Amino acid sequence: MPFPETYRPWILLAGAVIGYLLVMFASPVRASLRDGLRCMARYPTLWMMLTLFGLCYAIFQISVDVFSHYYLQEGQRPVFVAWRPWFLPGSSFSAILKKGVLPSLEGVAGVFNVLITTFPFSAIAALLFLVNWDGHHGVLFRALRRRFDGFGWLIHFGILLCAIAALVKPFLFGPLLLVMGSRMPGLPLLECSFFVDWLSFLFEIMFGVCVQIYLILMVYAWVRGLNFTRQHLLDFAIRRFSFVMKWSAIMMLVSTVFISLPQIVTVIPPFTHYVSPVSVLFYYNDHVARPLLVAFLVLFSGMQIILTFHSETLRKAFGDYLHFLRKDWWPLIWFLIVAFIHFYALNVLNGVVSAGFANLPEQTAGADFEKGSVITVVTVAWRVIYPLLAAFVGGWMLATWVCLYKRSEAGRIHADNWIKY
Repeated sequence: MPFPETYRPWILLAGAVIGYLLVMFASPVRASLRDGLRCMARYPTLWMMLTLFGLCYAIFQISVDVFSHYYLQEGQRPVFVAWRPWFLPGSSFSAILKKGVLPSLEGVAGVFNVLITTFPFSAIAALLFLVNWDGHHGVLFRALRRRFDGFGWLIHFGILLCAIAALVKPFLFGPLLLVMGSRMPGLPLLECSFFVDWLSFLFEIMFGVCVQIYLILMVYAWVRGLNFTRQHLLDFAIRRFSFVMKWSAIMMLVSTVFISLPQIVTVIPPFTHYVSPVSVLFYYNDHVARPLLVAFLVLFSGMQIILTFHSETLRKAFGDYLHFLRKDWWPLIWFLIVAFIHFYALNVLNGVVSAGFANLPEQTAGADFEKGSVITVVTVAWRVIYPLLAAFVGGWMLATWVCLYKRSEAGRIHADNWIKY
């Protein structure tokens, strides 16, 4: 006898919960997942720092929406309403399930490279970097000179240029963009914005990598039972960044070639008559560039953490990474599966809540949600709550990855009680 239609969602939910529990408790990375939670409890900075970046981005987006509401004309501006009943058509839910795959894969790749979106906090970091707050700018400059000799000056100049762009970006891509867009021709504004966005994006990657190294070293201190001060740990992370920068440079080059360069080329006058429309460029980013970048970062997932812990050349680090894959490829695959499940569940939940409160019962496929035209009290509250959930999942997966890698180095990948702290 078939189950009634009304029971089907509950049966699917029960099956998903049972499958999740089986994956969590039967996978070979269960001990590392438990250790990741223990590390998060010992050092709340792991998720609090990620929450800070997420909240800054959410507040920036809310501020832009508020300004747009008062500045733009009727029909173009977002509409704020106090309440709207939750409604999600089946077509919208199917679209959310499909669209959640790529951001989830990017979250998994971020665990191995840059987990956080540092914009717009990167502007504050750029300002502190330029004024040499607590001497960290000097620490980086000395590390670059020792590591790269004369090229350290050139790298330092490039970082300064990117820091200035990061300082400008929140103003250019915030309310100023709306004001300038109504007073300037479209092409010069696009040329300026794409170029500033590219340089700022490079600084955001470097800043994100430095923060990630700091968090990785914090997890390592917990694994080894070491004591540290945050000032000295941050200085040490900056010095280690001079070694990880070799891999970060490759990562920035790949992202520039696949994402930033096509955007810049579309607005350079000699090429404007030979390139595709902007809509095609967005399609290329979502269906070609971003998937290729995710595949590249996941394929070389161990490079950053190896360079963080070992002062090696890229060739030696790649050899160590191949050795890690030959020895513990099975736990790594399971970690990728577990991380994807968590990021995917988080992205689907975000889409369901955001789209459900933006749709009206008479709407189909959530068209207004895609435009961001309807903003309720619930959606504003969810924008603040979501960074907390994303920070917890991201911090947990990062701590798990560090514990898994150190277990592999020690040859204790399957030991349940290897870490005592």
